[in-house]
Amino acid sequence: RQSMLQRDPSPSHCEETSASMKKSLSHTFRYILYWISPKMNPKFVKLIKEVQFNSPFRRYFFPRYAYNFSPPQLCFLCQCVEDTKDIEGAVFEVGCASGSTTVFINKYMDAQNIKKDYYAIDTFSGFIAEDIEFEVANRDKVRERYTGFQANKKKWFDGTMLQNGITRVKSIEADVNNLDLKALGPLSFSLLDVDLYRPMKKALPELYDVLTPGGIIIVDDCNSSDTLFDGSDQAYKEFMKDINQAVHIIYGKLGVIRKHA
Repeated sequence: RQSMLQRDPSPSHCEETSASMKKSLSHTFRYILYWISPKMNPKFVKLIKEVQFNSPFRRYFFPRYAYNFSPPQLCFLCQCVEDTKDIEGAVFEVGCASGSTTVFINKYMDAQNIKKDYYAIDTFSGFIAEDIEFEVANRDKVRERYTGFQANKKKWFDGTMLQNGITRVKSIEADVNNLDLKALGPLSFSLLDVDLYRPMKKALPELYDVLTPGGIIIVDDCNSSDTLFDGSDQAYKEFMKDINQAVHIIYGKLGVIRKHA
């Protein structure tokens, strides 16, 4: 997912691929520098960092906010994991992109000694053509605005998990429209972040069906003013009506679903 700092509504595939390659190279360079710097002259290390700072790629070498969620939103997601830790079932993240949020939640689980299976599901290649076509044909959207997230690979996601010492995550490369989510149940907590109406509409009832009583589903992008991803908001509100629950959206865009015991 793009950073919360700024969402570009129409990034080109070439620009996105280039940015992804630069980010990957910078991470590799920083990793190498981290391990060899203790053996190098501190003045030389400082010189290297000065060159990085003054380069046009400075944003790739120095810390920057890498999440699609604000700090309060991330804290709330972790609180949901905490609140459901004793409930039977795995944790699902449906729509995980490059894995920034996956790392954050799993590091929280490590810190709290929460031992659960964790499934991360994504196409790892951007939006499905049929989902984009539905948005264009039925929701009056512009096709060219949905070219994001294509510069991704399951291999890169899995490597990111290993690089961060995370071994519990089972990644699944799939179109959620064709995946039987119920087969992965039971479920204690899920973050559903697939953006568009069609996959959201399909995933919600399946996740809720295998949600253990007391469990929680959080639906991202429940913000009707976000004209790019308001399909999530529509699908969430329709589902809440179907199960006769009141709409509960917090921190600006997180739709909350609870299955009462």
